[in-house]
Amino acid sequence: MTPKVTRYAYTWMKGSHQSKIAFYDTNFPALLMKQHGRLTKTAIKDRHRMKYDEAVVKHFIGGSTPDDVYDCIYFPFFIDKQHWVGVSLDLSRGAVQILDCNHGFRSESMMKKDFTPITVVVPHILATTTRNKSADARKPYQMVRVNCVSHNSNSTDAAATTVLLIQAHAANGANGCKDVTPETISSGAKHLAVLVYRDITHV
Repeated sequence: MTPKVTRYAYTWMKGSHQSKIAFYDTNFPALLMKQHGRLTKTAIKDRHRMKYDEAVVKHFIGGSTPDDVYDCIYFPFFIDKQHWVGVSLDLSRGAVQILDCNHGFRSESMMKKDFTPITVVVPHILATTTRNKSADARKPYQMVRVNCVSHNSNSTDAAATTVLLIQAHAANGANGCKDVTPETISSGAKHLAVLVYRDITHV
């Protein structure tokens, strides 16, 4: 799954939502990882003074003021260049929800390690953006796996499954993910292919 493909799908999904939800491609988690690198190189006592560029902050702003952040941000995450998962970054609840169709690929402890940079750096970015200086504002987010996702160990289905899970979760929450099964992936993948074709050919 390339950033280009995910952008087509997410552009289509954006038009279906009125709430403050953002959809980003693989460039977004890469950006967060880079910011986490900056954070860890800064002395703990100085981290509350860190400033983040507008290019970073703009990904979190869902309105006209710095305090008006998105409720939720969705993006795909590629683990070890082997397995795709969807991520729901719930800014309103301080949680990182993982949409994973193959729990057997990664243990819970390893998954938490993979996402620690994100669970740690996002609260710091938001604390700076919203000018919330309290210690609680920088408390790491909780990482949780959404349990009602149907199991599918077929690695070739993971990319399409991830996009469909993100779409389903954004529309109907965790219950929406129940409708994404190995049996529905084929039709869902065809729909994504149509979106790409229409974008390329301007049909």
